[in-house]
Amino acid sequence: MDYISTDFQMSLTYLLWNGLEMNLDYYQCPTEPKPSEIRRELWGAYFCWTGLILILLYLICFIAIASHELMKTPAYKAMFVLGIFYLLSILIGSVVTGILGFAGVSYCDFPRLIFILGAIGYGSWMACCITSLNLAVIRICDFCELRIHKLFEGSRIYVSLFFCCSYGFYGIFLTKPLLFSSAYMSWFFDPGLGKNPALYINFAQIFNNFSMAIGTVTLNGYLAYLFIKKPGSNSNEFSKYKINVLLQAFLFCIFHFICALMYTYMQYISAPEVLILVTQVTWQ
Repeated sequence: MDYISTDFQMSLTYLLWNGLEMNLDYYQCPTEPKPSEIRRELWGAYFCWTGLILILLYLICFIAIASHELMKTPAYKAMFVLGIFYLLSILIGSVVTGILGFAGVSYCDFPRLIFILGAIGYGSWMACCITSLNLAVIRICDFCELRIHKLFEGSRIYVSLFFCCSYGFYGIFLTKPLLFSSAYMSWFFDPGLGKNPALYINFAQIFNNFSMAIGTVTLNGYLAYLFIKKPGSNSNEFSKYKINVLLQAFLFCIFHFICALMYTYMQYISAPEVLILVTQVTWQ
């Protein structure tokens, strides 16, 4: 209960409930002048421009999914919801990260703005995790015709998607947010104000990221196995298609696996700067 109470007192809901006043027990910035933050102009430009390109590409795919006749199927509905949260995640993890890094801005420069952006970015990541796992289960059901497929048929799919959205909103509103540090060009739960680091441990993130790492490899690995064993998979035309699908599954797994584990690692254990940058790139 103490953890839940502390999490709420450090959440976006607490900030909004108290008229945008931060909880000074955890997030009070020093009153004395602070040294200038490091400007990451090269990395800032990279994250900003690649983020804008990715958003453009995702918007094209998003529109194609929304207008496709298969939008009636559970898989496409899940992809539609996943696309919304991915766009939010890329906006924060790439574009906003690039702008803040380029300008050398950190938490204490604009505490409320960065607090809100960090909460949205973290919550959208959590929603992406659960929705992508949900999508993998739907695809496996399509292949195997499992009984649990009935859970996603008709209007029941909206129950599943409501749970995914609720999980993401929990990450946005009811837990500790990520806060940007231009010194490391990344986001951390600990704002670096000299307080006890244990105060900023986010158990929801630890649970989510380890579940994501294990789940994405297990489910997508099993999906790839089913795809390989599918009857008629030995034809040349199908083999080319199979290679493309398996490559997509591999890239999806490896980037999510690295991001989930490394982002957790660097939150609580001192990590080299290059590892932090690589981890931030995988968030894209």
